[in-house]
Amino acid sequence: MACIQVVIWLFVVQCSAVCFANYVLKEEPEYKHTLLKRILMEENFESLESKINNLTQRVEALEKENALLKHAPVAFLAELTKSVTSQNQIILFDSVKLNLGNAYFNVHGNFIAPVSGLYQFSVTACAATNHYIVLELIVNARVVGKVLTGDTGYNECSSNSFLVQLSTGDDVYVQHKTAGDYLLANPAAGFPTFSGVLLNVI
Repeated sequence: MACIQVVIWLFVVQCSAVCFANYVLKEEPEYKHTLLKRILMEENFESLESKINNLTQRVEALEKENALLKHAPVAFLAELTKSVTSQNQIILFDSVKLNLGNAYFNVHGNFIAPVSGLYQFSVTACAATNHYIVLELIVNARVVGKVLTGDTGYNECSSNSFLVQLSTGDDVYVQHKTAGDYLLANPAAGFPTFSGVLLNVI
């Protein structure tokens, strides 16, 4: 009988302690803060810090992935329908075959980045027999790549692709400065071309 009374007494004491602790945690924020600090000190801090870092990295990766999924696709493909023989000009790829995101403007021949990210651009240049041409891919007036084509025996086309990190509002276009004298266009064959696609939001 005495043992049962002791057990009951311990149970009552334990319940009272739990109830009191819950009350204190709800009513006393400072005590709750102190208790949490004590728990952290008793844990393996290095292990806990490592777990927090891992969780932080996973959250950041998921946020980037989510941003990409939320953003509408961005991609374009434009063709040139008229041959170009003059120099020092932007090439106006006038026939738009694809323009997801409406970021390419055929009137000016330029692409304006709608979002910061990693983009891939491709440029195809063509030259008539006994002529050659050099086209330059430009980002905000800076040359980021070139395409050279030409042959003495036949018409020739060459392509080049470029990976470029852009910020929102960056201006991308293709120009012909002074190297070469004839950019051949063949609308029936669908060349030359200028295209781009958003690979990843940054």
